[in-house]
Parts: sequence; structure tokens; C-alpha cells
Amino acid sequence: MNRHDFKPPRQILFFNFLARLLACGVLLQLRRMLMRVLPFMRLQSRVSNIVYLSWLVDAEQVRQRYPEQVTLWEKQGKTIFTILTYQHHHFGFQFLGRLRKLMPSPQQSNWRFYLDDSHPKTVIFEQVMLDQYLYVLGGRLASDVMPAQYTPVFQHQYHKQQKSIHTDIMLDPAYSFASNVQITGEKRLPDSWRNVFTSWDEAVHFLVDQDHAWAEWVDQPQRLSQGDIEMPIQFQQIQAAEMISLKAPQLLQQLGLEDNAEVFAFVVPELDFHVIGEQVLASPPLNCG
Repeated sequence: MNRHDFKPPRQILFFNFLARLLACGVLLQLRRMLMRVLPFMRLQSRVSNIVYLSWLVDAEQVRQRYPEQVTLWEKQGKTIFTILTYQHHHFGFQFLGRLRKLMPSPQQSNWRFYLDDSHPKTVIFEQVMLDQYLYVLGGRLASDVMPAQYTPVFQHQYHKQQKSIHTDIMLDPAYSFASNVQITGEKRLPDSWRNVFTSWDEAVHFLVDQDHAWAEWVDQPQRLSQGDIEMPIQFQQIQAAEMISLKAPQLLQQLGLEDNAEVFAFVVPELDFHVIGEQVLASPPLNCG
């Protein structure tokens, strides 16, 4: 079963019908043919309250989850898993200009791993979740890089007085979590990360500086597409954070971690987000033995 198979609420028949429609191979191939000849329509958003939660996991546990051409970043046998959650502000087509303010503002959570230097500044999605059906259906109809899930429970709220951000996301047992992080002035690497990065700044630069995202096709998991993005980042504005509480996703157990595994947290207050292109990645050669 593909992790990106659409998981609609069972009680809503219309969305169960859409789930079957969105998985139709004929429609997917037709859309891919059209995308090869039509110009890509760029997307733009202002995003805020961007919370990064990251864990060090055994690279071998992750490697077996993806096709061979996915070469993970790895150091001392560890790779990085990140849950990245944020609030969009008027996410829509760039050509709309000021009219983009009429577009909705969904909340989004990307669960991802990082690729090695052969694919610099690139991540691969484990899961993508949004709280508005318009963007879930639009992403799946128009793209292979946005196989998003609709998340019926999605809270992501900044509390100004406490300088904290509370997040609560519920999709299924593997892809659900709740966290509360508080912004602090102390930029400190967790103990387990000090063998991987030399400083807080080095770790943050690696985790945030991103130009490309990969995703497996929903109908052919051995095939991959790449989305290209731009995120102008002012690194001096990134804020350290400490974990106040965490109800960890069951996915951590699948990756060989305990629920209380050390997590590295920080917050990016806001930035401009642009989706500038998408491309199909070359298929690996067939292994004929």
C-alpha cells in the first residue's frame, strides 16, 4: 500500500468516490501528458509560525522505505526525519497578483527526510497534510509532488503571551501527533546531535535551506517527481525553541525510535514561499540480473 494513497473520511461517500477517481491511472497519465506541454503555473504564499521538529533515526530503517534512487543524507549511520508545520496566508497562483488575497489560507504539515549531496538541498516527502479539501484535491489533480492528505483535526496556533506554538494533527495512528513548543533565547543543540553537527547554526542551515522536494507517484511508487521551490530566508530571524510537551506519532516506532526520543525544535517566524516548477525524474534502469 502506498503511503500517499488518499485517505478520505469513511463516513463521507462523496470523498470516497473522489479517492477512487484520484487514483485512476488513466486520469493521472492524461494529466502528466498535459503537464509536459503546458507551462507551469507558479504558486505563492506568505507562511508563518513555521515549526521544525526533527529526530535522528537509523538510516537503514528509512532506506528500505523508498526506491533505490532515493539516496539519503547520512552521518554515522543516522539520517534526519523532520515534521514541518506552518500557516499559509493566501496560497494561490502567482499571476493573480493582489487578487491572491482572495485565496484561502490553509495549514500544512510536511513530514520528510533529507537526501545526500548528490541531490543537494532536497527532501523526500513521507507525508503531506492539509486542513482544506480545496488544496488536497487541487494538489492531487494537478501534481505528483503534492499527494496531500486531508486532516480533519488540524490545530496550529501561536500564543503570543506564552511565546509558544501548539500543534495538534490527527490523520491516523501513524500520522498523528500533538506538540507544544516555546520560543527561547538559548540556541542549544540536543546532546545526541553534537556528533552530527558542530553547532546550532550549522544544523539549522542544513534543515531549512531547501530548493527541491521529491514525492513518489501515487499509482507507481517506483517513479518520482520533483517540485522546485524558492524560500528567501533570513537566518538571523530563526528562533530557538524547547519542547514543552509532545505526543509523538506512531511513525517514530516504525522508524525504530522510542516516543521519548530526543527532538530538535526551532521556529521560523515567517517567510515568502514560491513553487516555481515540477519535473518528472528519470526512472532507474531495469535490473535484469
